[in-house]
Amino acid sequence: MRRFATQIVLFLLLSACAGRLTAQNQLIQDSLAQRLSLLQTLYKAGNNEQAQVEALSFTAFLQRHKLPTPSTSVAVLTDIFQTNKDTASSQRFLETAERDARLETALEKKAALLTAISFACERVGQPKRALANYRQLAIVKDSLSARSTAARTFYLQQKLDSLESVHALDGYGSTEVIKFKKQELLALAGACLLLFLLLLYGIGRTGSRWRKRLQQRELEMEIERANDRQVFEKMLAETPMPPAKQTPEPLSFQPDNVGSPDKIALLIEPNRQVVIYLKSLLSDRFRVETAFSANEGLQRAADLLPDLIVCDAVLNGKTGIDVARQIKLSEKTNHIPVILLSDRYGNEGKLDALRAGAEAWFTRPVLDDEFGASVQRLLDARKDNHDRFTRVLHFWFTDHREMPDNRFLNQTMELIEQHLADPDFMADDLAKKMQLPRHHFVKKLGVLTGKEPVQLIREMRLEKAKILLEKRAGTPQAIAELVGFSNPGTFALAFKEYFGENTLLLNNPPPRLS
Repeated sequence: MRRFATQIVLFLLLSACAGRLTAQNQLIQDSLAQRLSLLQTLYKAGNNEQAQVEALSFTAFLQRHKLPTPSTSVAVLTDIFQTNKDTASSQRFLETAERDARLETALEKKAALLTAISFACERVGQPKRALANYRQLAIVKDSLSARSTAARTFYLQQKLDSLESVHALDGYGSTEVIKFKKQELLALAGACLLLFLLLLYGIGRTGSRWRKRLQQRELEMEIERANDRQVFEKMLAETPMPPAKQTPEPLSFQPDNVGSPDKIALLIEPNRQVVIYLKSLLSDRFRVETAFSANEGLQRAADLLPDLIVCDAVLNGKTGIDVARQIKLSEKTNHIPVILLSDRYGNEGKLDALRAGAEAWFTRPVLDDEFGASVQRLLDARKDNHDRFTRVLHFWFTDHREMPDNRFLNQTMELIEQHLADPDFMADDLAKKMQLPRHHFVKKLGVLTGKEPVQLIREMRLEKAKILLEKRAGTPQAIAELVGFSNPGTFALAFKEYFGENTLLLNNPPPRLS
């Protein structure tokens, strides 16, 4: 009896200890989650100093309680240490996280932790370390995949065994019957897949054809509306109007060269105070976007295609000269004007700008008037380039052709010239042949020429038609087909709207004087 009572007492004590340990572990996990939430809140709010203190306290908490590094904390702590330029703490934290990943036995947690460490190593500029972690991650994922495959195979084998036993009991367990049914199912699945692919192909061809027809019809309707508007304005001009009492309008001042709100300026500058100051200088002309590192600046320049880039010569990890040079070497961004902010004076600063390919340079601190005047000169230079391209377009099909000094424009105009007779050749086809996304192509062409792709294609067709009409190379209907107009009436309206002349007057010879 005493022995039984002793066993009961021991059981109660063990239960109490287990409950206390469980409650203590729950308190530690709750505290860990609260600390991590506080770190994320401080970092998002930009309170970097307090975030640094809490990050160090977080790592000490993990060491004190011998807890493994949570995968959700790697990115936050790494960003906080890098923002505060605490490279030593960042390295120690990553080493601790890698050690915890090696000791972790649960494959899912190990994969999540290795993924977070690999991304963090990439952000802090340690590609070799990131590659080593990616290799470990690949091994873990292979193990997970093998375990999942083994479990799935075991499940299917059990299911198949059960089905075979049922068929054997019912007299339908013949291997030949099962094999025959599998072959039928495979043939039916193959036929359905083939039918689905044929249906997708047909829908794609039909959609492309109708899209081109719709674009062509919209162009024709736009030309017809413009012609109707001209006729209506002419009728209004010919109709006599009763004299009205003239009232003087109040004089108002409208500032010149006010930038449109759709223009974008990208600031690549790590100093937040300088960013705020430059924003105040550019916000009246541009929608200002910012990037605080070289890699982020290059990525945002490729994504946004801004109208102006202002880059500091001193960046973390890479100089502004290298960033500006990469922008000028890229086919997507080489048309964007770049202003370089240098710490050098005189010819040394100018030499930095020339090496980078920048259009302008300034020595910090930047003066308001000089910076604003330089930005305005770059905007005025874009308008001059538009006028210069208009002259190139007018002489493109003559003996006095001038080649654009821009390789992108030269290739674009040559492609349009090669497909003038194709009425289905539209802006999407032109962007594909230039190997650029459509919105990138439209933005770059608009910056360099001031024209939409559809507008440029139409104007080149009309310029070619005028040359053919002046040479009397055929009837207006035949020439309309040669330059890609399927409707002669639409061609005549477009020609009159663009040149202000009738096609018949150019095609017919002048009357002879008797």
